[in-house]
This record gives sequence, C-alpha cells and structure tokens, in this order.
Amino acid sequence: MLQKEKKKYTVETLKPLNVLYDREHRLTQQDVDMVNNYVELIEQTRSELTPKIGDRLVYVTEHGDYYGHALIDDRHTKEGYFSVCEEPYVPFVWEEDGNIRLSVSGGAFHSVNPKDMKFLKWTEGAFKNWGHCGGCANGTVTFLARVPLWFYAEPNPRYAGFTTETYRKFYLNKRKESEKGNLYQSFDIAFRNESEFQQFLKDYEGTVFKGNRENQVVLWCFRHENRFLTWHEWDKIDAPSVERRLNFFPEQVKLIKDMDSHITYCYRLKPENNNL
Repeated sequence: MLQKEKKKYTVETLKPLNVLYDREHRLTQQDVDMVNNYVELIEQTRSELTPKIGDRLVYVTEHGDYYGHALIDDRHTKEGYFSVCEEPYVPFVWEEDGNIRLSVSGGAFHSVNPKDMKFLKWTEGAFKNWGHCGGCANGTVTFLARVPLWFYAEPNPRYAGFTTETYRKFYLNKRKESEKGNLYQSFDIAFRNESEFQQFLKDYEGTVFKGNRENQVVLWCFRHENRFLTWHEWDKIDAPSVERRLNFFPEQVKLIKDMDSHITYCYRLKPENNNL
C-alpha cells in the first residue's frame, strides 16, 4: 500500500493545471482542499497487487492497436471484470463507499479480467471534479494523483507481435486488373504499381498480411521521419542519394534506418538548398 501524501497541492501549484478555471472562476483554497482530499483517497486505495477503478492501463488489441493511457473506469456487469476505456477524456471522480467512482467519456470500451493485467510501474493519472462554482462552463478543477499502470494484451494477436506503439499499420485495397487508378490504395497512402510498393517495403521494412476481405492487405512498417539538412550537413550523411516520390514529386533523399526504434529517417535538403 502506498503511503498517503498529505497536502499535495497549494493554490499556486494547482493553478498551472487549471489556467482557464482560475481566470474565469478564481481558484480558491476550497478547491485545493477538495483536490487534496481526493488525492489522499486515491493514493491510499492503490495497490501493485490489485487493479482498481482509476488505475491506468497499457491496452493492446488483437489487431495490434496500442493504447498507452487506457483507463479502468468501472466494474463490468460480468462479475469480477472491469470496464476499460481505450482513449478516455479526463474522468470525473467522486467518493463512494470509501473508494472512488468515475464518469468517463471516450472509447472504445472493453471488458477485462483483472487477473490478466500485469503491473508495470507507478504513474500519474489525471482526474477532475466541479470546483466551488458548481456545474458551469469551464467549472471543473483538474488534478493528478499517483496510480499504478498495468498492462493487458488481448489474446491471439493477428499480426505476429506488431503493434502501433512503434510501427505503422495500413489497410490497403488492391485493385483488380480491370480497374483504373493506384494498384494499392488506403486513406493514408497509395502505390501506383507493384514496383513502387516493393520499394516502399524495402525502405520501411514492411511486412504484409492478408486482410479481412478479398483484395485487402494489412501492411506493417517502420515509421517515417523527415530530417531537413543544409548542403554541408547533407554531405556528412554516409548513405547513397536515391530518388523517391514525396508529395507526388520526385526528390533526391538519403534513407537511414533505426532498427531498434523502427524508424526510417528521410534526410532531405532544405528547400532553398535543393539543387541536386
């Protein structure tokens, strides 16, 4: 059990988290006392052994979608299970039976057995409640409390351990021979032909899986980061210059891969220097 922390906030230390509230309603000692009481309640009721409402969670879906700040928001109707929100807004908090309860907006929501959660570390979670002015526009006071961060991954991952924590994922539709347009198309990326697609796979360490329907593939690959250089900096990059289409136009670039972080750095000349 974590030893309680008394009087975590003062008016001055709570103001940076509530600039708009303070400007419109003035942050008072009453607000600070309310916040400190909640902080003590939250931190007194936390444990590294048992997940609780209000704890944070790293949640990974079977499709590899990674949510690093999910929230245990309630007890599920299924006995013993918790409701978990993937991407929550800051939750409203109140006290009930010596513990906290939450009202949460966001989504999506899942039902998870706490026995399948693994403790990772302690972190800070954000909470809020109405201030001294009551329910009104910009009337909530936000604060942080120390809570456990847990880990849960849905069973039977579809994509061999790839997750969006460090990889990109694209759902691509491959056109039929009778159709015109790009050979591979998604909302975020497109490839005109097979040669262009294969070059991308090479540049970004791509791995292709069968999709959820006919003519669909799922592409996992390294992330992309641009680095703009002067001529002097460009000459120091120990990599060959190659032509790639960026923003629909061909451009000379140098590609360097970070195999640990799963990033392909695309070194480009600053526009005013781009006379290759």
